[in-house]
Amino acid sequence: MRIFITKVLFFSVIACSIFFCTLSTANGSTDNLYLRFTTPTQKNLILGTSRAAQGLQPAVFDSINHIRFYNYAFTIAHSPYGATYLNSIKKKIKKGEGKSTFIVTVDPWSISSLTDSPNDTTQFRELNRALGNTPYVTTKPNFTYLLRNLKGKYFYTVFKRKDATFLHDDGWLEITITMKPKKVRKRTDKKIAHYQDKELPTYHFSSNRLEYLQKTITFLNKYGNVYLVRLPVSGEMLKIEQQLMPDFNEKLSGLIPLTKGYLDMTGFGDSYKYVDGNHLYKESGARASAEVAEWIKQNQ
Repeated sequence: MRIFITKVLFFSVIACSIFFCTLSTANGSTDNLYLRFTTPTQKNLILGTSRAAQGLQPAVFDSINHIRFYNYAFTIAHSPYGATYLNSIKKKIKKGEGKSTFIVTVDPWSISSLTDSPNDTTQFRELNRALGNTPYVTTKPNFTYLLRNLKGKYFYTVFKRKDATFLHDDGWLEITITMKPKKVRKRTDKKIAHYQDKELPTYHFSSNRLEYLQKTITFLNKYGNVYLVRLPVSGEMLKIEQQLMPDFNEKLSGLIPLTKGYLDMTGFGDSYKYVDGNHLYKESGARASAEVAEWIKQNQ
């Protein structure tokens, strides 16, 4: 019996070692979020949802105004403005190294809730997702994140090759996908239909989220300058957003004086290329990043 127990313990240790060694190989192709929870605290941050995660490229900012940004933007589901995102931001900021620069991207979805009671914080969609369930955001490897967010598909997720997406060390999520017009049109039609039929009827403006956007800006002001940016989208997507929140810019009016300025890029949305009408293709993302970088230069 003692020998049997010893063998069981031995093989259990081996199995656990293999399991955690496997998890420790997770990298930028593991998923679209993981690396952001493994890097050190950061001085300059890009914040927002997937539009910023895919659209704003830290390398471009570094080349133009020599500011090394870290892209700490996630998705519409993970990082709408609220207590969860703000708490995570507080953990990610590097303090005590001079004035920082923060790009806070905004859109109607990021200050809206999926519930009929949009200010019911107990029902906020991000609570049980990565930002809500990962208390440590600078740990490498981050086993807490992997165990709580890979949903049991550990070996499959770590080893499966992902050609379309890659999360860079600076937080930029690169999407490599065919941009043949027919393919783009098909993806765009699908995305627009989804937002029109599924998202628009269920999202509602949340004054609580707007308040937390203000709290986020106020917190960031302690460490440096905040620049408020609304990234471009296709004309089709913009029409949906205008239905959701026709007074979006008016809602921001009380926050703009707390920042170094507000750049609304939606007026020229159709001059950019998108993978789906919603997210900038990487070439257009580089262009948009350059435009934001130049704007920051002028408003420092």
